[in-house]
Amino acid sequence: MYSPVHLIFILASLVFAIWPAPQSYTTGNSVLWIEPGVKVSYNGGNVGCSIVQSAISRNLKTLFTKGLVPWKLVARDELSQFEPDASSSKIFITNLDITQTAPDQMNTYKPLAGDVDESYNLTITTDGKASISAVSSTGVLHGLQSFIQLFYKQSTGAGMYTNLAPVSIIDAPKFSHRGLNMDVARNWYEVSDIKRTIDALAMNKFNRLHLHMTDSQSWPMDIPALPDLSKKGAYATGLSYTPGDIKDIQTYAIERGIEVIIEFDMPGHTTAIGLSYPDLIAGINAQPWSTYCDEVNSQVYLLDETVKSNDTSVIGPLIQKLVDRNHAQLRQAGLTPIVWEEMLLDWNLTLGSDVLVQSWLSDASVASITALGHKALAGNYNFWYLDCGKGQWLDFSNGASFQTYYPFNDYCSPTKNWRLVYSYDPLGGVPANQTHLVQGGEVHIWSEQTDPVNLDDMVWPRASAAGEVLWSGRQDASGQNRSQIEASPRLAEMRERMVNTGVRVGPVQMIFCTQSNATEFGAPKLRRGRILEENMIEEILTHVKGRTLLGGIVVVGLLWKIVQWIDTSRKIRALGERAYRVRTWLPLDIDLIARAVHGTVTHKNLETWLYWFTTPQGPNFTVEACPAGRRVIFTADPENIKAILATQFTDYGKGEPFHREWKDFLGDSIFVTDLETWHNSRQLIRPQFIKDRVSDLEVFERHVQVLIREIDGKSWGEKEGGEGRELDVSDLFFRYTLDAATDFLLGRSVNSLEVPEQEFAEAFGEVQRVQNIIARAGPLNPLVPRSTFKKGIRTINEFVNPFIDDALRLSPEELASKTKSEEGYTFLHALASFTRDRTVLRDQLVAVLLAGRDTTASTLSWLFYELARHPEVMKKLRAEIEERIGWERAPTYEDLKNMKYLQNTMNETLRLYPVVPFNVRLALKDTTLPRGGGPDGLSPVGILKDTPIGYSTLVMQRRPDLTPHITSPSSSSPLTVEHFSPERWQTWQPKPWNYIPFNGGPRICIGQQFALTEMGYTVVRLLQRYEGLRNFMGEVDGGRPCLKAEIVLQPGEGVRVGFSRRR
Repeated sequence: MYSPVHLIFILASLVFAIWPAPQSYTTGNSVLWIEPGVKVSYNGGNVGCSIVQSAISRNLKTLFTKGLVPWKLVARDELSQFEPDASSSKIFITNLDITQTAPDQMNTYKPLAGDVDESYNLTITTDGKASISAVSSTGVLHGLQSFIQLFYKQSTGAGMYTNLAPVSIIDAPKFSHRGLNMDVARNWYEVSDIKRTIDALAMNKFNRLHLHMTDSQSWPMDIPALPDLSKKGAYATGLSYTPGDIKDIQTYAIERGIEVIIEFDMPGHTTAIGLSYPDLIAGINAQPWSTYCDEVNSQVYLLDETVKSNDTSVIGPLIQKLVDRNHAQLRQAGLTPIVWEEMLLDWNLTLGSDVLVQSWLSDASVASITALGHKALAGNYNFWYLDCGKGQWLDFSNGASFQTYYPFNDYCSPTKNWRLVYSYDPLGGVPANQTHLVQGGEVHIWSEQTDPVNLDDMVWPRASAAGEVLWSGRQDASGQNRSQIEASPRLAEMRERMVNTGVRVGPVQMIFCTQSNATEFGAPKLRRGRILEENMIEEILTHVKGRTLLGGIVVVGLLWKIVQWIDTSRKIRALGERAYRVRTWLPLDIDLIARAVHGTVTHKNLETWLYWFTTPQGPNFTVEACPAGRRVIFTADPENIKAILATQFTDYGKGEPFHREWKDFLGDSIFVTDLETWHNSRQLIRPQFIKDRVSDLEVFERHVQVLIREIDGKSWGEKEGGEGRELDVSDLFFRYTLDAATDFLLGRSVNSLEVPEQEFAEAFGEVQRVQNIIARAGPLNPLVPRSTFKKGIRTINEFVNPFIDDALRLSPEELASKTKSEEGYTFLHALASFTRDRTVLRDQLVAVLLAGRDTTASTLSWLFYELARHPEVMKKLRAEIEERIGWERAPTYEDLKNMKYLQNTMNETLRLYPVVPFNVRLALKDTTLPRGGGPDGLSPVGILKDTPIGYSTLVMQRRPDLTPHITSPSSSSPLTVEHFSPERWQTWQPKPWNYIPFNGGPRICIGQQFALTEMGYTVVRLLQRYEGLRNFMGEVDGGRPCLKAEIVLQPGEGVRVGFSRRR
């Protein structure tokens, strides 16, 4: 039995956990022990195998030889209440299973920002099973760091334990570039100092060490071709790094998931070069120093015989020439250039799109860099210069001398504390639509007042504070700034762990504070309740007649429902407000269910949702209903959709009911699961949609030529020209994308374009149709007939199983050889190289096949539907194609990305006809939606656990208050949001979350670029072939598109057009 004090420390232990904070993190309070003999398994894979194996050994050695006894972190003399009794029975962690779901590539060790998936998933169950899964070896390394941080050393030497089981962590970095800039030019550091810093960086999940190698003060790097640079430029013989030293440092860093960046500072900070090559440096050691010899100052070029000017219009082109030459050499060596912000913002140089621009002056500088379309690294010196600069003294009235002489002409005092470092937001001031350009940032340790003696104390723990900002983000999942009060005890624990490994970290707080803080955590109040004993109930029932009992049950049932309703309302009010009620007329809102099913069958879902959002007070885009007694929320508010998909991501998921409804069709695939299962699916699938695969257009070319032959055959037959006959191009698009998808995924097309009567294609469509009715029917879905659905599932399984059998017949070595070459490479082979579970293979194949066929086919159908209605748009598209590509050449991936009118046309199609028009999430815990409650509809809405939330991008993207009207290009009349106009995108940039055709947040569609590439390629190739479209849809739908919203949004009446060949 735990004492109240023990409960306090169990609660406190939830905070004494991982630094930096994981993105999603749950723990319990069960105790598990771990011994050096714990069995560790790793699936291996390429070079990463040796990296992971050495990391396992290294981390286990740290765990068992440098364990933390947390006596400083709990109340004085109360450690025994925090740690388990050494003599109590023990449950041990028996296995640590490590799974790397993709082989490492060479760019794993020399990556651009974002090239490597660093996410990981860590679980520990109460029965002693631990697992780490990650896409890359880098992710595995991060998972191991988190794993060992969960354990403490028992003070009597009984072993290592965690009191946090069960543990579930789903984690990934906020920023892809997380670095420390270490100045090794102003003061010299031994290789061992640099390696110790690398170890500390790895503990804090940094992934870059930027060595500021050269400066005006010294040149400490040996270059064999130019030996005098270090011979004369280093402070003394031996105080320079040999090529062997650099290789040693880089290898050491790679093994810990860190890339080393070496900076040769130029054209400023180059005085040290003048010690060996004085003719190369103008004004060497000229006075005053600040004018001539440090920063790039135009005055120095007056002293240069070859320039003799301080005019920036003269100097700028010369610096541009230097930069162009150096950057070309870097690119030739496979490296990425990085420049300080002055090159872009002060000298206005033209830089390549690959160049990273490092900012140090202000938030406004970062915003200026991104506004110019460049990638930025943040690191405002007022926050992230650790050595010096613009800290503040506590007392500004400290006597006459202080007031007279402050700031003592001393740039380097006082330094900043960790709280100021922690308060910095790398995205501060950057517009939301440009934040993706901020790759991350670096915290800087310049060496004017730092050397090997005080290095650790100057860097740590303040760099740890920056590390959490870069890994976890300045804001938490709810959008609130992370609390320094919450961070303080975690950082204090991280400091103790780092000290144990030999890093001389400065204290976060004195011991009195770290011990006292633990007592600030409150324990839950224990309540007593009397248990109604079973024999009391039996005694009561023996004295009650049947009729009376029945009446009593009815009364009690009604009272219970009333009490339940009151209790539910109380809980909702404690969280927020209720939303407006949908207008319904029948008990239990049965008419709402009937309207939903009817809307699905008649393709009137948009009208149904708009009716729900219509209230007596006018439109309100968050409402609630209670069909069959269960509260449901409907929303088309971008703030709420953002909360569901991103800022409160862990509060909402697909939910187990959704999983059960879809399990027969999609199993445990990425589209129907949550948390660990979803994360594992995404890690498995995501590597298959890398740019190299997406930009390989051969698979599209093969099938678009078949599509063109089918259009020609149906339009003209044996005729040579004229206008083509009427045909349903939507049907052709669905067959075309099925062929391309099966070719990409399975390596063999089903050829449904050439053989349209395909049992698989028909079964696939029928299963989707019935599945959609099942999903819409809610609690009445058991009444939906399923005979054709079950038959269709059997047909789908019979189709994919032979492909799976073929893949599983290959040995792991044969699979590895297949995936290493483009020839014969398929999505299925890639999956099978990481799992032999045929059920997993089946589920992921069907899910991706669903997305790969339907998303592209439906959007192409709508695009050609609108082109037939708007010939002026088709004319502009063909003009862009003629100008950029011509009529014969196939477009490249770069062509497609650079065709602005094509992109605008696809954007406008996806705005009016988003791929998934209606979606649903389930509240996984008591939470809120930020807007839609209260009388004014602006207050937060209280959401209880297990409440379904339906959201519609179709409604949201057609809201007139979110999408502006524009003036018609051909007349002065305004075009409403319902009107198709690619010109809208020439002047309009949607606010974030007002336009999300492929969803958003962590579950954003990983096949988005694949779909957009296939769409764009298909449009270009067809419009190269055909110059006109005749619209037959007016006779079919009267100009009102029929929105068939099943799983995806597709034309309910097909797309009937006639093609005209290019003359």
